[in-house]
Amino acid sequence: MRVIFLNSHRGKSGVLNGKRLPEDYILACKFFDCGIIDRSETLDQGFAYSVLDPISGDIGPPPDSHDFGEVCDAVAQGIVARARREDRAIRVLWSGGIDSTVALIALLRALPQEEYYRLVPLLNMISIDEYPLFFRQHILHQLPFRHTRSPITGHFGKQDLLVTGEHGDQLFGSDKLLPLIRNGLCYEPWEKVLPLHLFEKFSSRKKTDRLMAYLAPQIASAPVAIQSTFDLFWWLNFSIKWQQVTLRLPVFSFEEDTRSVYDRMHHFFRDERFQQWSINNHPNRACDGLMSYKQAAKDYIFQFTGDEDYQRTKTKEPSLKNVILNRKEQGNVRYRISMGDDFSPSVETFHRDFKNQRIV
Repeated sequence: MRVIFLNSHRGKSGVLNGKRLPEDYILACKFFDCGIIDRSETLDQGFAYSVLDPISGDIGPPPDSHDFGEVCDAVAQGIVARARREDRAIRVLWSGGIDSTVALIALLRALPQEEYYRLVPLLNMISIDEYPLFFRQHILHQLPFRHTRSPITGHFGKQDLLVTGEHGDQLFGSDKLLPLIRNGLCYEPWEKVLPLHLFEKFSSRKKTDRLMAYLAPQIASAPVAIQSTFDLFWWLNFSIKWQQVTLRLPVFSFEEDTRSVYDRMHHFFRDERFQQWSINNHPNRACDGLMSYKQAAKDYIFQFTGDEDYQRTKTKEPSLKNVILNRKEQGNVRYRISMGDDFSPSVETFHRDFKNQRIV
C-alpha cells in the first residue's frame, strides 16, 4: 500500500508504520509544518507514496489576465452540472476570505436565482466579520446559509457536494511569504534568503545546510525557473503541501468512510486548469506588496461586487485553523495520522505536551 497522506505530527514524529523516516525528510516536515508528499517525486521521503495530482510538465503560452476568471466560471459550471445531475445541494465552506469568496461568487454566477436553494454557505460570525458587506448583500437575504460551530466537518452532511476555497494559497504563494513581502526579502534571490529562514527556525548551521542540500534537486525540478524567494515559496507550497491540503478535511472528518467524503468534495482551486494558470501566469501570481497578494482573485470578486475597498486593501487572513477542529473539545489530545491509498486513516492520539517529542 502506498501512502497518500500524513499530517504534520506524523511526519515530525520521525516514524511511519513502525519505520524510521529519513532525517532530511523530518527536518522538511518541521520547517513546512506539514506531512510532505512531493508531487515532483524528487525527494527521498523514505516510504512508498502515490501522487493524486501529478504536476504537468506541459507549459503553454502565458494566458492573458482574463483567464483566471474564465477558469473560475468553468469550474463552477462543472460543480453545478454535477449537483443537477445527482440532485444534490452544494455546501460552501465560506470563511469570508478571498478564496472561499471567489468560489461562492463563481457558483452564484453559474446558478439562476431560482436555483439558489441549492447553495448552502456554511459560516460563522468570524466569516461574517471578515467580509460583512458581502454577507449582508449576497447571503443574508438570498441563500439558505447555515450558522456553524467548530469543527466544520460536523456540518458536512451525508449527501451534499462540499465546496471549499482550498488550494488558493498553493496557487498564489504561501503564508510563509507574508512576512517576507513586508520586509521586501521575497524579491531577493532565494539562495540568499532561504538559509536565513532555515537558521531562524532551527538555530543550527548543520541543519540549515542539510535541508538546503535536500531541497536543491526538488527546486531544480520545477517546470519554471525559480529565481526569487517569492518563486521559491510558491513552488514549495504548490508541490509539497498540495496533497495534504487535498486530504486534510476528509481525514479530519473522522468518518468511517473517508473516501465518500473525498468523493463529494470539490476544492475549488484544485482543478488542473488553475494549476496551469498558476504555472504559466507568473505576473498575476506575484505581487508588489501585501495589498496586491492574490490580486487576480480580488479582481474577480470586484467584477461581481463592485467593492473597491476590498479589491484595494483586502489581505490574507488565516481561516481553516479556526474551524477544522474544536480546540476546546480537543483539549490536550493531538493526533498522528497517516493514510494509504485505501483511504483508511491510521490515527494515533497523544498528549499535546509531547507534540515535539521524537518517537524512539
